[in-house]
Amino acid sequence: MTNFRTIRDRMGRLEELETIMNSDKLNGYSKKMQSALSREYRKIYRNLNGIRTLNRMPECLVIIDPKKEKNAIREAKALGITTVALIDTDCDPSQVDLVIPGNDDGIRSIDLIVKQLADAVLAGKSENPELMKTVPQSAPASAVKDAVSEMAAMAEKEALG
Repeated sequence: MTNFRTIRDRMGRLEELETIMNSDKLNGYSKKMQSALSREYRKIYRNLNGIRTLNRMPECLVIIDPKKEKNAIREAKALGITTVALIDTDCDPSQVDLVIPGNDDGIRSIDLIVKQLADAVLAGKSENPELMKTVPQSAPASAVKDAVSEMAAMAEKEALG
């Protein structure tokens, strides 16, 4: 988050690479350069696609395991971003603003909590028409739930590996 400007620059590069990939410009490059551009696109897309519509700093950061995500908590505190965390008995609750007690290692627990948080955010935004303006049109409720499922799958891989 403290490198938000750099992330925005990389998002610009992602859009530039998408333009090249979706046009005939790619054929003008050598095979080696095409491979390099394709590799760069895949890497940037994999790392930044989830925050593609983020055009301002977030007001809140949800953290699943504060013990593992010490850097995220430190950056959020430095920027004044509220932190909400799923905390197990092995974590320090004084590090976060809002504590959700639960198993931060179990995939079912993570999935349940994150889905409930996503549903609550969408419900709150639907009650206030002014807040609905901040929800990108390209991100309907199903996309949020898909993102939640993807996060849960990544957390499961981390827990197993």
